[in-house]
Amino acid sequence: ATGKDLINKNLPAGTAAVKCHYAAVDETTNWDELLLKEPWLKTQKLVAKPDQLIKRRGKLGLITVNTDFAGAKQWISQRMGKDQLVGKATGKLRTFIIEPFIPHKPDEEAYVCIYSHRNADTILFHHEGGVDIGDVDAKAS
Repeated sequence: ATGKDLINKNLPAGTAAVKCHYAAVDETTNWDELLLKEPWLKTQKLVAKPDQLIKRRGKLGLITVNTDFAGAKQWISQRMGKDQLVGKATGKLRTFIIEPFIPHKPDEEAYVCIYSHRNADTILFHHEGGVDIGDVDAKAS
C-alpha cells in the first residue's frame, strides 16, 4: 500500500480529517480513464512529481506546482521514461503522482515520509519541510 493509502485506511470515521486525494501515473496510464476515475483532477490546482525514492526533487526541478490537469499531463509526459541523473546514479522516471496543490508559505510546510517494511510501517516526520529541508534523514524521526 502507498503511504496515502495507509493514511486513508486508518483515518477515524466521524472526524474532520480529509481523505488524501492522489492519482498514480505510469507508462500504462490512460489519461481519459484517469479523469473519469478522479474527477477532482479537472477542478483543482495540482502538484505533479516522480513517485520514486528520489530525494530533493524540488532542488532537481522534479516538481511542478500550481498547475492544471493539462499542465500536469504535459509535464509528466515530457519526463516519463526519460533518463534522470540523481547524484551519481542515472535512472528512468517511470512513476509519478498527482496531488491537489494547497497554497502555503514555505514555513508552513512539513516533511512526512511513510514506507512499509515486511512486518511494519514507518512514518518519518519533521516540522520543517520544503526544498531547503537539508539532511532530512538526520532531522526526521
